[in-house]
Amino acid sequence: MDFEKVSSGRNALRKALKLNRISHAIVLEDKYRKGIESELEYICRWAVCRENERPCGKCIQCRKAEGLSHPDIYKAQLSGKMEAVNVEEVRNICSDAYIRPNEAANKVYIIRNADRMQIQAQNALLKLIEEPPQNILFILCCERKDNLLPTILSRVTVYSLENSEKAEDGTDEVYAAAEIIAAAIPQSKGYNLLLAAKDFKDREYAGRVIRNLKEIIADALKAKTAGTECSDTEKKLCEKVDAINLLNINDTLDTALKRLGSNINMNLFCTWLCSEIRRKK
Repeated sequence: MDFEKVSSGRNALRKALKLNRISHAIVLEDKYRKGIESELEYICRWAVCRENERPCGKCIQCRKAEGLSHPDIYKAQLSGKMEAVNVEEVRNICSDAYIRPNEAANKVYIIRNADRMQIQAQNALLKLIEEPPQNILFILCCERKDNLLPTILSRVTVYSLENSEKAEDGTDEVYAAAEIIAAAIPQSKGYNLLLAAKDFKDREYAGRVIRNLKEIIADALKAKTAGTECSDTEKKLCEKVDAINLLNINDTLDTALKRLGSNINMNLFCTWLCSEIRRKK
């Protein structure tokens, strides 16, 4: 397989990094692993860099991140025949995560072979992902995301780094779906929002779209309150939706993610979510 060719997942990842739209927990999926290792250092440099344009590749933080040797980059210990992170190591991470970074603005936790973790370890990690400390980035590396708990997948952003042709322009399908919903929020007709959200395939997919939507809402709020640069979609949100209403929509999305953790009818969920967003805007 030609790993020099950029996959749609890698494009989406680099775009998210450039726009500072990385959620606190991401999954890097690649059954050949090579794509993951080539991206890890770049992501870690981005996380620890303190310059405005991250990663600058020149500052002391970026240089220390080479080889993942930065003091604020933690590589979870693997154990057993499966070479996976066990529940004790997850508990160590949970304790360490609440300690402030040593040098950088963020702390990074790399969990390799995440799809080999036992259920008990995954559940322990889920609690931390659900209510994470500030300035934390979890990177879960795996060959098959489907081996992760659905409740974890609904709370992370997944980047599949294998070569694919999901979109000709390299835009990730999930982020594109979130942008369509975001663009429908300011529109006067509620039907447009319902139509935009109608393609939720399952709980995992819905969770990924909602997490991307939260990032778009957050960037729109930053643009509205601090005058930061934003996309055309975010600009329309700024113009049409008050700041307090953007905060209320964000709270609704948090509630939606929690609801996805239970066995829920997706059609009813979609109708409820669109109705709540319309009411809050």
